Amino acid sequence: MWFMTSVVTVLLSNLQTASPKVSPKVVNQTVLWSSGKEGEVHLYRTPLLTYTPQGNLVAFNGARKYASADMGPKFIAVRRSTDKGMTWSPTAFVVDDGEGRVGLNVGSVIVDNTTATIFVMFVYCENCKHRSLLLINSTDDGQTWGQPRNITSLVGSDMVTHPSPGYGIQKKVGPAKGRLVVCGHGMPGGAGSLLLLSDDHGVTWRGGAFVSAIPFKGTRDSEFHPDECQPVELPDGTIHVILRNHGRYRCHCKMVMRSYDGGETLSYRTMYFDGTLIEPRIASGLWYSHGVMYYTGPDSKTHREKMTLRWSYSNGTSWDGSLRVWERGAGYSTMTMIPGDSSHLYVLYVRGEEKFKQEIALAIVQL
Repeated sequence: MWFMTSVVTVLLSNLQTASPKVSPKVVNQTVLWSSGKEGEVHLYRTPLLTYTPQGNLVAFNGARKYASADMGPKFIAVRRSTDKGMTWSPTAFVVDDGEGRVGLNVGSVIVDNTTATIFVMFVYCENCKHRSLLLINSTDDGQTWGQPRNITSLVGSDMVTHPSPGYGIQKKVGPAKGRLVVCGHGMPGGAGSLLLLSDDHGVTWRGGAFVSAIPFKGTRDSEFHPDECQPVELPDGTIHVILRNHGRYRCHCKMVMRSYDGGETLSYRTMYFDGTLIEPRIASGLWYSHGVMYYTGPDSKTHREKMTLRWSYSNGTSWDGSLRVWERGAGYSTMTMIPGDSSHLYVLYVRGEEKFKQEIALAIVQL
């Protein structure tokens, strides 16, 4: 009986009313950041993008001051658009980690629609045994930002993870309606993917589902190693998560897992590897709106190139079409839509003519 109930639950999560068919096309591309061309910044990486409670757009990234490596001093750079991505405010640096050797790493952006608060979660480490998990927030639609708040003691130092580049979600339906969910990767001393949860609008946080690499420490190539991850919520409240398959376990493609209890656990029973979503070890974009799931990532198993948008009418169990957004070098990507506008999808991604990390661009896709 338990097995039958589980199967029925999985099947129901894939049922939906007839989805509107889409015909995506790129109608505008704008470069928001060019590496090496603004002030102290050597390289712009790790793009974040969100809608705001008032229907605007805010874009972020981890601006690496002097070098390309993940370690090193950085800013959190931000720009804001009030006309649906056509024009943008000048770059502002809302966090500066100084001149440290390790510094900060972004991160996930989260919108609490109940309190109209925007959060950015990131990690920071400088001469420390354990990394710290921090939050900044805006209560004026992304115009100004508060000082970083250290939430390490809330989640516990053994649960500090790297919030994965992209966005967190607020659950719209049960279970755990209203809950904030952020997906992170990496743990102190080991590897895996972790969901961080808040049930009080971002005041406190705790660890939820954890999917460990096997082994937890010292994972090698071809072994099970879930990494950077992006969640979306399906209409029935299921949390659908794509995960970077860092060990290339079984395939050069994404892992997919689902949570049926609001992020407390991720089910191994319904886990699978999506052979259509090939990847060269990378964080990818995922979005769900009006019965359609969207995915962005390089269309290559080995190289960061050929940024491609895919869409699915079956909650990601199959993929119904694709669109090339950029042909040449392409890196991390993320997506958002503005509430009330179901006709446009906004894709923020790292790209380049010669290398995949020369600039960060916004593609506006008409659906």
